[in-house]
Amino acid sequence: MSTKETATVCSPIKKLNNLFDISLSCLTNRFKCSQLVPRHTSPRQKILLCHDMKGGYLEDKHIQGCQTHEPCYRFFRWHLIDIFVYFSHELVTIPPLVWIDCAHKNGVQILGTFITEFDAGKEICRQLLASDDNVDRAVDALALLMAWYNFDGYLLNIENPIEPEYVQRLLSFVSKLKLACAKIDPNSLVIWYDSVTIHGKLKWQDQLNDLNEPFFNACDGIFLNYTWKIEKLLQSKINAGERCRDVFVGIDVFGRGCFGGGGFNTCEAMSVSYANDLSTALFAPGWLFETLDIHEFLENDRKFWNLLEPYTSQRVLHMNSLTTFFSDGFGKEFFIHGLVSFQTRNSWYNLSLQSYLPNVLSENKWLINHDDAYFGGSCIELKANDNGYFKLFKCLIPIESMCDITLVFKHIADVVLELKFDNGKHIRLEKSDKDLIVRNWKRKTYRIVVDERVSITDISIHYDENIHSIIKLGYLSIHPVESHCLKIVSLPPLIQSIEQTSNSSIILHFVDSIQEQTSSIIFVFVRDQFEQYSFLGATRQSYFAIFRSETINNKQDYSILVIRHYSLDSLDLINEQILKIPMMFNCIQGFCSKNI
Repeated sequence: MSTKETATVCSPIKKLNNLFDISLSCLTNRFKCSQLVPRHTSPRQKILLCHDMKGGYLEDKHIQGCQTHEPCYRFFRWHLIDIFVYFSHELVTIPPLVWIDCAHKNGVQILGTFITEFDAGKEICRQLLASDDNVDRAVDALALLMAWYNFDGYLLNIENPIEPEYVQRLLSFVSKLKLACAKIDPNSLVIWYDSVTIHGKLKWQDQLNDLNEPFFNACDGIFLNYTWKIEKLLQSKINAGERCRDVFVGIDVFGRGCFGGGGFNTCEAMSVSYANDLSTALFAPGWLFETLDIHEFLENDRKFWNLLEPYTSQRVLHMNSLTTFFSDGFGKEFFIHGLVSFQTRNSWYNLSLQSYLPNVLSENKWLINHDDAYFGGSCIELKANDNGYFKLFKCLIPIESMCDITLVFKHIADVVLELKFDNGKHIRLEKSDKDLIVRNWKRKTYRIVVDERVSITDISIHYDENIHSIIKLGYLSIHPVESHCLKIVSLPPLIQSIEQTSNSSIILHFVDSIQEQTSSIIFVFVRDQFEQYSFLGATRQSYFAIFRSETINNKQDYSILVIRHYSLDSLDLINEQILKIPMMFNCIQGFCSKNI
């Protein structure tokens, strides 16, 4: 029987025997995550971000989000990176589902980690490399985990000595893992960390050379240690030849022995890798959150990434449509159509609810505002340039004939939406087909018609009056009419069955048809006798787990659960179901006892 903890929390694999035991029969929940959105990939240097924060699996481990007393770390500069590695010091780090969701919908590959270190790691390697059969079992399990959780490969970090007789088998492990992952996904990545040498010694090289090149040749890239000198990078480029951009120059944002000293000087080290046509691996940018004032995080994050932008290049998403409510995955309250519809006991955190944020390099300044929102937990505040323009997105959205557009804003009388196309033409949307005012938010709707197939490449807004005003954007949707929104012929119940678990929690299992609707999400709220709502969480999975303590009000014989199914394309409510939860959980209205 499931528990709320096992059903809603992502966790690593800590022991080799547990890895060996992985099989399809023991993986009970097939998870639903965003598919990797394609991006424009011209040949260029790549940027890898390795997220290492306080051991990992913090608030981000919760599949359906959580409530929190303090702000939590979030990353939203996805347009500046290519690869995201979720790192912990456990044997196998499986990226939490909320990070997989975020990365994939922004076109970023996400990797787990396989790490061994210290004396315990040496013993694990001794067992792993004792036979070809053990290597094959580990490779099969790691590849299965990648496929099951829908991530894109692994960073391999062997930070302990290897007995000489096992080195060739370690090399075989690397090459077999690369092949196994590539069989599942030809674009998967296995990257080697510069640690142990081909002779089995734990000796960081800070460069690509004869001592680590066999591992580099067996996989998709190498992550160099941080204590490099410029001359070593020059030699690495020579040694890598045509694969120079598969060499990731390690930069520790904490600055431990690193060129430039890390922190806000990280840009100094990045300028070196950029100048030498090598790729970059940024380690632990959570430094911003761990060492500085967390209440100044957003401003510090802006400063940090603005300093790095000169050494990056624009990534452009190829999307069939665009919908954003300008959320970074965190909120003090939960808003629906401009109204604080659902109180939260604390702030909420759910990176699966992060939506697209402006991806144009820092010509304009925008800020995230958590005190107001049209939907979710935030909006953005922005100020145009001296000509009244603000560039929002670079993208590639194809339109065959017609396209519907919705823009929601406040604090200014009117704005003009400007679109540029891949044929060199542009259009200014000044007069909308329909205007609404929703709780001080202005909602403008447009329909455009094209004579031939074109793609939107740039999205900007423009306003002529009060050009120095700060305005708020709450929502933007661009949808070709052919794929405009979910068409629901009938509205069956949302819930298929309810499971009562062994730790005073219940698990709602949703009907299969919901899983087929990829651009939708389930929100769950509890309603009290005063018609006040509390936000419990959101999920894209086939189930939602609830502790009894989250629903029971001692002043009532029962609590009311409100389950709402929303389209993420249009923010329309698709369906709703109400459940009565008795204090004793003996029966749930609408379900017979055998279901619980």
